[in-house]
Amino acid sequence: MKIRKVLFIGLAASLCLGAVASQPAKKTKKKAKVAVVAEPEMKPVDAATFSYAVGVAQSPSLKQYIGQANNVDSLHYADFIDGLNGKYSEAEIAKMRAIIMGTTIAQQNDKQVIPAINKQATGDDKATYLQKDLFVKGLEEGLLGKSTLTPDSAMKVADQQFEYRKMVVKKENADYLAAYAKNDSVQRTESGLLYKVIKKGEGALPADTNQVEVNYEGRLIDGTVFDSSYKRNKPATFGVTQVIKGWTEALKMMPVGSVYELCIPYELAYGERGNRNIPPFSTLVFKVELLDIKK
Repeated sequence: MKIRKVLFIGLAASLCLGAVASQPAKKTKKKAKVAVVAEPEMKPVDAATFSYAVGVAQSPSLKQYIGQANNVDSLHYADFIDGLNGKYSEAEIAKMRAIIMGTTIAQQNDKQVIPAINKQATGDDKATYLQKDLFVKGLEEGLLGKSTLTPDSAMKVADQQFEYRKMVVKKENADYLAAYAKNDSVQRTESGLLYKVIKKGEGALPADTNQVEVNYEGRLIDGTVFDSSYKRNKPATFGVTQVIKGWTEALKMMPVGSVYELCIPYELAYGERGNRNIPPFSTLVFKVELLDIKK
């Protein structure tokens, strides 16, 4: 059957060629020959070589992940590989996971949690008011359901100390403000802002719509400097209304070239909550030097 089919196709082709040959020849334009580039022959990679190569190719990113994200160093690669190869049972893995979590939280307690609680409870992150052994005991017994306090009652005890600390801080700052106001050179505005004119400039007064260039230093009532353009050796530029209320009020009283000392009550500063660098209820003392008004 195959031979007959080939002969049939050959016969049909010859007939077609004969038919074409019997027709008058037509003039045709010669076409330029196009070089045909042979595609390189592609071969599959054997599965074993492919599998190994993919693993090696992924190893740099794996090394970075376990090192940077999970703190596994080269000394413990063998341990990591044991886990990678499924050496441990589910029960063993669960135990190791619990140990790792407990160790991680212990480190966080030492570096972050205990200092933060001490700061909130006493104002000093290096204080030992929060006793680590009893704090951990409370965590343990609370976790196991063996504590002598319920979580709600325990929170009330903690909140009592936090509120006491707030009261102390509020009184300290109010006392400082009152003492500062007694200075003969201090002036007071209706809002409660206190200020001293160290140097009176002769330039223009800023308006709400202006940007100003200033040098400044801010400190807490204990003398802690929390911000200073002088230390950065670079004046700051910002909008008159883009700062705390006490600053906005003061800037609009200061001709360019002036140097004022401001004593700002917490209501005109960062309020009852403070911020990352400013404790709650903080009275802030600033030296402010108005250098220029930006049009």
